[in-house]
Parts: sequence; C-alpha cells; structure tokens
Amino acid sequence: MINVYLLGAGKHATELSEYLNGNNEYQLAGYVINLDNAINHPNIAKPVISLPSFLEKHPIALDIALIGAIGTYERKSIIELLENKGYQFINIIHQHNYISPAIKIGYGNCIAPGCVINANVHIGNHCIVNSNCNISHDCILENYVTISPGVTIAGNVQVNEGVFIGSGATIIPGITIGEGAYIAAGACVTKDVPPHVMVAGVPAKVKKTID
Repeated sequence: MINVYLLGAGKHATELSEYLNGNNEYQLAGYVINLDNAINHPNIAKPVISLPSFLEKHPIALDIALIGAIGTYERKSIIELLENKGYQFINIIHQHNYISPAIKIGYGNCIAPGCVINANVHIGNHCIVNSNCNISHDCILENYVTISPGVTIAGNVQVNEGVFIGSGATIIPGITIGEGAYIAAGACVTKDVPPHVMVAGVPAKVKKTID
C-alpha cells in the first residue's frame, strides 16, 4: 500500500482524507504545509509537517505519493517544486460518480462525489472538481482548474489553465474561458471569457481584471 501525503491541511484536505478511507491502494500518511514550521490544525487525523521537513524525511520518493489539497491556483508553485524532484502524484476519484470510460485524465486530480463527466472530456493535471458537478461531452479542462460544487459545464467548452469556477455557475456550449479567469458563483456564462478577468451575473459580464 502506498503512503499518500496531502499538500495542504485546510478544509479541502479534510475532504480528501475521507475519500481515502477504505481505499485498498493508498493510505493517508500525513499533510505537508509550505511553512518553515509545521503547526497543528483542528480536525486533522494525521501528522502535519512542513515542506522542508518532508523533503528531509523523504528525499527519494520511492513509496510516497502526493496530491494537492489547496483549493486555489497557489497550489501550482509547491506542486511544480515537488514534480521537479520526481515525486509521484495520484488521482483521487470518489466512487460515487458517473465517469465515462471515454474520458482522458492526467494526474494529481480530485473528483468529489456526485459528479457526472461525460464522453470525450479531457482533464489535465492537478484539477479539482467538487461535488455534484456536471461536465458534458468534449470539454477540455487544462491544468490547475478548480470547479466549485454544483457547476454545470455544457458540451465543447474549453477551460484554460488556472481557471476558478464558483458554486452553481453554468457554462453554455462552445465557450472558451481564458487562463486564470474567475467565474463568480451563480454566473451564467454565455460568451467567451478573456484571460485574467472576473465575470459575474446572468448573463455573466466582466467585472474587473485580476492578477
């Protein structure tokens, strides 16, 4: 059985901890936080250690696997550091989903329960798909996409790297969402979204530029 460390020790990490319960391939070993000194977090079942301590304890990634448990694009920097050092990243996919056998999926992804992901969807690396989401046919999710609960993405939608989609948002067919864009909760996206902007409303309109 492979020991799994979660990157992060917040609320999303507690969800992922539960998804690992009863898994016959992986077991939770602890949590890694990007701080000089590890701290104790409430509701955490396993040890929390700092990134420097983790690298010292596990300099060679033989029987260790990782997955990002930080729900923002900020997870990219720590993940890239560990990827460059050769650590393995796994997918955590809850058993209570419908996922078409015709999808393509990378690594480091989390798919929470209650999701429907249909044929020919392509999911990159290190994406988070939260509970009760629907992703229709032929969509593309690039790396580090975060999808909040209850999102509906219709067919042929392109979601570029680092996009955040808020709870209950709806994306109509054929839309492209630019890199690093932020879709506010409840928005209905009816036209392409430029990179690095926040959109909100029904129909969704650009509200501001974001870093």
